[in-house]
Amino acid sequence: MSLKRRITLTICSMIILLLTLISYIIYNKSASIINKDAEAYMESQLDRAQENIDLLIKINQLETEKLSLDLNVKSFLDHKMSVRALNNHLTAMMQEKNNSSNYYMDLFIINKEGHIVATTMPSAMDLDLSTRKYFQEAKDFKKTVTSDILTAKSDGSLIIITVSPIINDAKQVIAYAGTAIYAEFLSNFIKTFELGKIGYYVIIDSNNLILSHPNEKLIATQATNINYDIPDEFRLNRQTKVISTINKKHFFNNNGSKELQMYKLIESNNWVLTAVLPESELREKSLSLLIYVIVIGILVTILAVFIGTYISDKISIPIVAITRYINHAARSSLLISKSISDSINGFKDPEEHFVHDHHENHVKPDDEIGNLTRSFKNLKEYLASAVHQFNDESEQLIKTSQELSYTIEATSGRTAKFISVLSHDLKTSITLIKGYAKGILSGIIDSDEVKSRFLEGIYNSAEDIERITCDILDSAYEAQNIPKLYTEKVDMKKFASKLFETAKQYAKDSQRQFEGLLLCEEGMLLIDSIKISRVWNNLLNNAVKFSHEGSKIQVHIIQENNKITFKIIDEGIGIATDDMDKIFDIFYTGQYDDKKGYGLGLFIAKSFIEAHDSKLYFTSQLQKGSTFWFSLDIREDI
Repeated sequence: MSLKRRITLTICSMIILLLTLISYIIYNKSASIINKDAEAYMESQLDRAQENIDLLIKINQLETEKLSLDLNVKSFLDHKMSVRALNNHLTAMMQEKNNSSNYYMDLFIINKEGHIVATTMPSAMDLDLSTRKYFQEAKDFKKTVTSDILTAKSDGSLIIITVSPIINDAKQVIAYAGTAIYAEFLSNFIKTFELGKIGYYVIIDSNNLILSHPNEKLIATQATNINYDIPDEFRLNRQTKVISTINKKHFFNNNGSKELQMYKLIESNNWVLTAVLPESELREKSLSLLIYVIVIGILVTILAVFIGTYISDKISIPIVAITRYINHAARSSLLISKSISDSINGFKDPEEHFVHDHHENHVKPDDEIGNLTRSFKNLKEYLASAVHQFNDESEQLIKTSQELSYTIEATSGRTAKFISVLSHDLKTSITLIKGYAKGILSGIIDSDEVKSRFLEGIYNSAEDIERITCDILDSAYEAQNIPKLYTEKVDMKKFASKLFETAKQYAKDSQRQFEGLLLCEEGMLLIDSIKISRVWNNLLNNAVKFSHEGSKIQVHIIQENNKITFKIIDEGIGIATDDMDKIFDIFYTGQYDDKKGYGLGLFIAKSFIEAHDSKLYFTSQLQKGSTFWFSLDIREDI
């Protein structure tokens, strides 16, 4: 058998096997689901039928109790009415009841000894019912009792009798009222409840006799003879007076067919209601689904043949080509050596073809072997490219690591410088305090004026320490935490004027020339005015610190459209190009050791401005000065 046929047969066999397995699983799963649905349906119908039968029996018992309270019956028992008159009365009552449903056989009265003393049937007069179980229960328990299925002594009919005690005013039982209905009435009644297409109900009495059945010939026969049997659970429940739940069984009936039976105990008189549904009805739905699966399976199988043929063509062609090439190479070691040599040379030279003689071998562009050859070449080129890319990324990673290392070293250096400056400032003040204190404690200074000057020096140095400590603590807290704004509505014109005047006075006090421009109209700002003032004071302080006495400081506060811009321009020493990307780093103080500072001001100022959804900008030229500015939004909605 050819390779192509074997591949086609294998693919088709696998698909057919898979479809068979799927069909089997679907059939069993659907059968299980349908069985569960059928059981749920039978259970609901069984509950409904049981409730109606209980109601029917209860109605019959109420009718019997009503007869026991009949005034004519009381008159008869008090010897005020003749037997004939009462019989006529009972006959009239039964005819009236049978006008709507002809199922009453007899209405009768039984004396305390169990003999019928009044009846609608002359043949039933004086019948002795004292040995009947239902009469004994009614007599012993003084309650209304419904019998199992009975054969009437009068005419042999299959009946169900209900008797109820007749009680006089002294609460004594003086007789019993009875009603007899035909057993076939229950069969006719239960037929009104549907159970699928061919399902039916069976009532079994406490003696295991069939009381109701679609086949009337089976009424009054033993249920066990035709595979109906009261479950053992129900037998126990009859003794303990506990109502059982539904019990399910599968039986094979006398015809050999399997059927589903469900039982339920009828509470009123311990009868068992059985629902019977042949399994053939359950299989119909499963079989119809299976037919659909089989039809679809056949269509898919036909399609699988075509697919298998197509796939086998695609698979077999390159496999056959490889097989022929291997067989040809096996016959010539020279060809094998040449093939290996060509492969090695191909890997060494990316510009050469992987197989030099592919034109000689007539490899088609759509041939898998040709594709495999080109794939090897592409893989080689890809690996070369990947190695080159890896080298580039390695170099970039090394460069990034070096930059990170430099940044860490620079940050460490700035931190060390910050600590050094802070230590120097604190040490200077502490040294002054110690010197003044030592001079006072030595006792060599008698002049009160000198002592007062020394004490003032101690006080001023202590204030310097307190100022440095508070400034550092506040700045460090702001630097390590996200700024928390306490925004408020601020009158823009008043706030701008305040900052303008502050700058003007500070510049003059610092012996700088002041030049200002304030262009601001009425408007409102929603800002944290304290933090904005701190930013302004920091920028103003830097402009003075890094400029010379007599130089000019320009302050521009200008309203433009919906923004107001705050700008400070100095003629100071400026910022070197290399330092421009570092001035906002924490602890950065530039290259000017003679300018006292801790490197926190601009870092905190930038964070305050960004917290207001704005940015802090600057431009600078070395030895010519710097310009810092920021803008705030003017709010029209407040």
